[in-house]
Amino acid sequence: MSMPLQDEGSSHTLGKLIAEIEQSHHAFTREALDHIGKLLGNKADALTHISPALLDCFDELQADLIPHLIKEERILFPYVTALENDPAHPPYSCFGSIANPIHMMKIEHDKVKMLLGRLRELTSNYAVSDNARTNTLYTALSALDRDLEQHIKTEDEILFPQALQLERESTP
Repeated sequence: MSMPLQDEGSSHTLGKLIAEIEQSHHAFTREALDHIGKLLGNKADALTHISPALLDCFDELQADLIPHLIKEERILFPYVTALENDPAHPPYSCFGSIANPIHMMKIEHDKVKMLLGRLRELTSNYAVSDNARTNTLYTALSALDRDLEQHIKTEDEILFPQALQLERESTP
């Protein structure tokens, strides 16, 4: 399960915050997506108790999240860490200002929030049903939803603004 992250007033460095995000939220997201995928199992079998719209929405969420996590872990987060480690000598970037990938991450966050809203709608907010298999699935989807909301909030409200500020302060 994810660990609580520190707020803006903490003494955490951005590198530590990034490590917490990766170790808690990114790890949890991957595990939850895998678990939910296994719960859905064979799509034809899943259709007996799950709507095609829900299956499509989950597939789209998964297809968006995996590349998003990879871009953060391989491009944005290493850049922020390198910038924090040596602000006097900002690392080379192929994206210009850090504002550019942050803008893209926020667009992707908005899409994830939209898909989570759609999942809530399709499941009546993950309501308990007479079907134990459906309840197990909805419990897993609800846990993923809660963690993603916290994950996005941490990045959008804490990490990204601080990374932008760091870049402004390090630019000659």
